[in-house]
Amino acid sequence: MATNRINLKSILQGKQTILLPVLSGLLLIAAFPPFEQGYLAWFALLPLLTIVLTVNPQKAFWAGFIFGVPLHFYLNFYLTNVLFPYLSTTLAVAAIAALVLYISLFNGLFALGASLINRTGKTWFIALATPSLWLFSEYLRSLGFTAYNVGYLGYTQWGYPTLLNIASQYGYWGLPFLMVFFQVIILLLYRKKLKGPELGLIAGIFLFLLSTGLLLPDLQTVQNDEQHLSVALIQGNSNPDQIIDSSNEDIVQLYLTLTATALNREPDIELVVWPETVAKLNFSAGEKHHPLIVQLAEEHEVSILYGARIREGDQLFNSITLFTPGQEEVPVYKKHRLVPFVEYFPLDQLLNRILELDLLLGSYTAGEEITVFQVEGNPVGGAVCFESYFGDHTRLIAAKGSRHLFVATNDNWFGESIGLELHAQAAAIRAAEMGSGVTQVANSGITISFDHRGRELFRSGKNEAAIFTLPLDLITRDTFYVQFGDYFPIIWIVFLLITVPYHINAGLFKKTS
Repeated sequence: MATNRINLKSILQGKQTILLPVLSGLLLIAAFPPFEQGYLAWFALLPLLTIVLTVNPQKAFWAGFIFGVPLHFYLNFYLTNVLFPYLSTTLAVAAIAALVLYISLFNGLFALGASLINRTGKTWFIALATPSLWLFSEYLRSLGFTAYNVGYLGYTQWGYPTLLNIASQYGYWGLPFLMVFFQVIILLLYRKKLKGPELGLIAGIFLFLLSTGLLLPDLQTVQNDEQHLSVALIQGNSNPDQIIDSSNEDIVQLYLTLTATALNREPDIELVVWPETVAKLNFSAGEKHHPLIVQLAEEHEVSILYGARIREGDQLFNSITLFTPGQEEVPVYKKHRLVPFVEYFPLDQLLNRILELDLLLGSYTAGEEITVFQVEGNPVGGAVCFESYFGDHTRLIAAKGSRHLFVATNDNWFGESIGLELHAQAAAIRAAEMGSGVTQVANSGITISFDHRGRELFRSGKNEAAIFTLPLDLITRDTFYVQFGDYFPIIWIVFLLITVPYHINAGLFKKTS
């Protein structure tokens, strides 16, 4: 009879190890586009944590991994819009599977570590180390040439400007830390493990971090509150085949036509902004700007900021450049953070030989300098596509004096999938971090703008040619994140590096859960 009870308990626990992580994944999916129920992310991890802080490390790893697979498959399914048209079915399936399994591995490692930490039996340590581990796992994903930040937990909060103050103080990293910290506290309270002095300590730390993140940014000095820049944002909706064909001038003609329409309608425009890779330039041949762009800009006496593929010798750069009538200098920003395997791969020749594609993959060179453009005496920054996922990069642009960041992108590859929303929402986090407005200008949508607090100002539709003319304010505030960068994850990673060896030496990890 006792044996039957043990077997039944084992079976039930085995089912929970699968069902609870899957439930967490489904709840978290609802926090992302198109559902946008971001508040659920503050509770979605409770089923996963219930298992992780109960079972042994091996089972916890698989629980975390199982949690990640459906979640990341959903969040990255938009990539099939790119993979299947240009790769064989076998390679496309292998690529998406490899990506999902790779990202899910980080969730598995987080769960394994959390299970080990639970074995110490130290409630205060469990409460602080578990969110630190989640932060560590996301931070690791952001490093190296394979860095891929799509679908991070904190991005679910992009629609809550008040909470985005946390990003101004701690960078993006403060959001997932506090979200996981909150859920660990709830679970420990439910299990009656957090009480007495430990409850006061942990609650005090949580409330201090939360209140500091929410309140201190509002005390920061706001600057340039009366300055505006009159802009025209051009969304041409050119198709992927035109973009791949580097000899095709149809895209430039399309954008010239739309720009002429905008300038005839609003002659007081100071800056026209085009998205990523509209034109191609050969600096080695002395081609500093496209001649038709120069002609239009001089005719209307307006500056044009546009994305271009720039060839310099044997190097190819994904860039943004500015043409201003009467200005001889050619300011260029060259993309730093390249898309792994698409724009950059260490063995690009081998990759292209294996895939036998008509387009060259991995052939771009990363830029090294931060460029701030001057428009009517106003410093503005530029970033290209994938770079808007990296706050540690965009903060450098703000630190150099930029009052507004333009993200030039081409998301036409992703059709009408959630890939467009996932990319657009990253700009809200970047705006809050930098304390300056961010406007994403996309070839096919979503063209979207946020103010210095991360509040959405407007957005375009998808897959439509459109012109947007508006005055953009140049309000900025000095954020703690711009000044000190990724100090917040470093603090908690150091916390782990100090406390984990101590608990190992004390033999506390040997205890069973």
